[in-house]
Amino acid sequence: MKNMNNILYQLILLFGLMAIGLIAKKSKILDEDSDRSISRLIVNITIPATIISSSIGQNIENIMPVIVVFFLAVVTFIITPLLSIIFVKNLKMDKTYKLMLNYSNLGFMGIPIVSSIYGDKAVFYVSIFMMVFNISLFSYGISILQESKVRWSFKKMMNPGIVSAIIALGIFMFEIPVATPIENLITSIGNITTPLAMLVIGSTIADVKIMEVLKDKMIYIYTILKLVIYPSVIWGILQFFIQDSMMLGIAVILSGLPAAGNVSMLCMEYNGNVKLVTEGIFMSTICSIVTLPILMLLF
Repeated sequence: MKNMNNILYQLILLFGLMAIGLIAKKSKILDEDSDRSISRLIVNITIPATIISSSIGQNIENIMPVIVVFFLAVVTFIITPLLSIIFVKNLKMDKTYKLMLNYSNLGFMGIPIVSSIYGDKAVFYVSIFMMVFNISLFSYGISILQESKVRWSFKKMMNPGIVSAIIALGIFMFEIPVATPIENLITSIGNITTPLAMLVIGSTIADVKIMEVLKDKMIYIYTILKLVIYPSVIWGILQFFIQDSMMLGIAVILSGLPAAGNVSMLCMEYNGNVKLVTEGIFMSTICSIVTLPILMLLF
């Protein structure tokens, strides 16, 4: 019951922040220009701070579980893009669905939900997923949005998301000490990511016509794929390689979360289909109220 209450609490908090953003947009406090500016701040400053802060102060007692979780994360972010390529191509879906299917809301929903099930120790495992998530999002994810505009290059891959993930990995692997004032500064900056991201998403939802979303058959297909099919496939494949029920459960639950708010921020930064992403986040978040408790009971 406690775990279920934690999930409902996180979902209520999520919708509450989005509702405030929506009201701010309707009240003319926020507009499209402010949405884009805040998104730029999130993508280039607050998300990198979140990534780095997740690795500070972590002590390596047994490296094997870390290696296993890192393997799980890498495999997950190989399987999901492959699935997305297949589904998007065969179902003739917009390319933006690849982003929405690949990247789940790990930070805002993943950490509190996983910690409520498996305890605080599991939070670091989620942060490892987040490192791989960000390396994938800020490389492959950006390439999806820019596939017809630019070619891959080392320079373009070295964006704030990738650089911060590399720094975080270095701090963790070599147990690099960080001065308390600097740690507090980085953590404080990272802590504003979630409320800012949800406010911006809520602001963009203000422009979405709910009835149009409900009439869009493709959104329903996407939601079933994201919340049901993907976690089922992840479980079906990884169960043959991972015996640890907690690690397997973490991978399955994280893959079955709603679409990440980071995707919306990235689309605003790189001129992607923000409207579609917002609709997908809205629909998958609502439906996760039903699917997440089921995933928790199963895994």
